[in-house]
Parts: sequence; C-alpha cells; structure tokens
Amino acid sequence: MTTSVWGLTLGSVLFAGAVVLAAGFFQSAAGFGFALLAVPLLSLAVPPQTAVVVVFLHATVSSLLTATHRRGDVDRVEAARLSLGAVVAMPLGALILVTATAGTLRLALGIVTCSAAVLMLLPATKRRPDLVVRPWATYAVGAVSGVLNTALATNGPPLVLYLRARGLTVSAFRGTISAVFVVSDVVGLGILVASGAIHTAAVRYFVLTLAPAAVGWSVGSATASRLRHHHFVRMVDLLLLVSGVLAIAKAFLG
Repeated sequence: MTTSVWGLTLGSVLFAGAVVLAAGFFQSAAGFGFALLAVPLLSLAVPPQTAVVVVFLHATVSSLLTATHRRGDVDRVEAARLSLGAVVAMPLGALILVTATAGTLRLALGIVTCSAAVLMLLPATKRRPDLVVRPWATYAVGAVSGVLNTALATNGPPLVLYLRARGLTVSAFRGTISAVFVVSDVVGLGILVASGAIHTAAVRYFVLTLAPAAVGWSVGSATASRLRHHHFVRMVDLLLLVSGVLAIAKAFLG
C-alpha cells in the first residue's frame, strides 16, 4: 500500500523536498539556479506541468527574498529593459506550457538545461571597454527569458549569459538578475493563473515543501560569503548538466 500525504505519494513529496532544499541553497548563494536545477529534477517524479508550477511558486518567494537582500546592488537600467522584454513575451510561454505534452516538455527542459550548463561551463566573456549594447538587444534577451519563464520556469540561461558578457561585478550580477527574477515571477504567476496552469496538486507540493526550501535558502545565505564564487558556480553548472541529461533520458524512457 502506497503511503500518501495530502493526496500525494510520500516518496514524491520527500523527493520534492530534497530538490527544493538544494535549489534554495544554490539560489541564495549564487543568485540564480533555483529553477534550472529544480525543474528537470522534479519532473523526474511528477508531471512536467506540475513541476513547472511548483518551482514557479517557490522561485517567486525565493527571488523576492534574494532581491530584498541584494536591492542595493541592482543595475537599474539593465534590470528595467530585461524585465520589460520578459513581461511582453511571457504569455507565449504560458500557451506552450498548457498545450505541450509531458514528453515534449521534458525533452525541452533537458535541452535547455544542458545547453545552459555547457555554455556556462565555457570561459566567461569579459566586457570590453568599448562594448556597446543596443537597447533592442537587451529587450530581446528579456523576451527570450520571458518565454522560457512561463513555459519551463527556467528563465535563467539567457539572463546569466547576457549579464556575464556585460562584465558586471559579482554583487551587481546577483542583484540585477534577482531584480529581473522578481518582476518575471510576480507577473508570470499572474499569467499562469489566468491561463489555468495552476492546479491543486502543484499548490499542495508547494505548501508541503516550503520548510525545506526555507532551510536551503537560509543555509545558502549564511555560507555564500565563505565560498569562492568561481568554484561554486562551476559546481552549479555541473549539477545542471547532470539534471538536464536525466530529464532528456526521462523524456525518451517515459
């Protein structure tokens, strides 16, 4: 007989708790990585649509906490342009989420996650003194992140790559990406509600995993200053690569 908690299997709840605990730690310490790590791993135990919504709810809370903690480090021009591009494009992502099959979403999750991990593992591009970034390019990066946000809850890759290329300091990078996450998550949550993507099972998983997520975020915040950022980010990238491979395998194996 399968043990259940609030109508959900105990095993899936425990697995979800472990996933969001680890993801909360990485998000708090590195400034990104919650959804990239949590969605592909969580989708191994629950339907991808459920995983996306659960992570979206957690990411909204996590990004609010992180952005509040780092509000003094935000590059406001970059954050505003990226956020506007994301908001405009998010309805398209919500449409993809509610219409795509589970297998298609898992495959897309795996490809996006693996691609992001490989690109992040490459040497970071240093910003040149004469580098000029056109506003339309910043809006375009934001739009791509917006589609990925509501479709897969993984809007980090284009933002991370763009902000790295801009050569921001570690503190400015964390603060700016956290500010964009807040706008994207709050607006995106409203779009998901309007599109009918929010359902009872996802809300139950979210409530049952709030405690481990809080523990992960707290531990990550407390230990962030003790870790070398470069080594830590590389560890995150390797974990993303593994989770992406698992998601692709799950898509083909069912």
